[in-house]
Amino acid sequence: MRDSVDKVIDGWRELRPDLDASPIGVVARLRRVRSHFDQELDAFFAEDGLTLADFEVLTTLTRLGGASSQRRLMDALGLTSGTVSVRIDRPVAAGLVTREPDPQDGRGAIVTLTPLGQARFDEAGPAHLANEERLLAALDHGERAQLADLLRKLLLSFESAHQPARLGVGLAPSHVARRMRRAVGLPDRPGLLIQVVERDSPAALAGLREGDLLVAASGRELHSVAQLQIALTRAKRTLTLDAVRGAKELRATVRLR
Repeated sequence: MRDSVDKVIDGWRELRPDLDASPIGVVARLRRVRSHFDQELDAFFAEDGLTLADFEVLTTLTRLGGASSQRRLMDALGLTSGTVSVRIDRPVAAGLVTREPDPQDGRGAIVTLTPLGQARFDEAGPAHLANEERLLAALDHGERAQLADLLRKLLLSFESAHQPARLGVGLAPSHVARRMRRAVGLPDRPGLLIQVVERDSPAALAGLREGDLLVAASGRELHSVAQLQIALTRAKRTLTLDAVRGAKELRATVRLR
């Protein structure tokens, strides 16, 4: 079975057979599925006079106990200070939330869910989940779980701080590491780049340094911090790490905390 992205990949392979077009199969499909989801969600909420952005504010405030500082709401929604202020304007105008000065912060505000806002969430929430379940109807429960695990691994590489405590290092994820190595003319290779090594940490005592690229743990290639965490969980007292320093291969046996 072929979709619209297969045609794009075919075009690339015909034009430039020397290039690996396989990343398009993931990135383009994520973008196109997201576009379909957004259209469906916008139409769903429009029936109730809401937008997806409005509903996210109501959901987040409910999760935060019904009231929150604007700064905390900004962090929970993953927005900038200017964007979160605009995002709240519509629910305030609709009477779904209130925004009052924060007595603990002269420049901040407290955002509170109104009874009407709580009622709209209680009404829309179950219907929203049923609608999302419908959007995933092409996948069975096992496939959904597998897809969720893969997307979690990918998302964690973009949004999390990577500091495995048992090693005592700070790591850059693989997509950042590859960009940084290219920038200084080093060979492009997947792995986790060590950015910080704590003094007298297990990594430091094993001879690892800032700038080393971790490429394998216990003989298995490392493409994500999630894979490293699994290796750390399975390890008892020591962990063998393969690394690249510049273009030189090295192996370190780390005695774990």
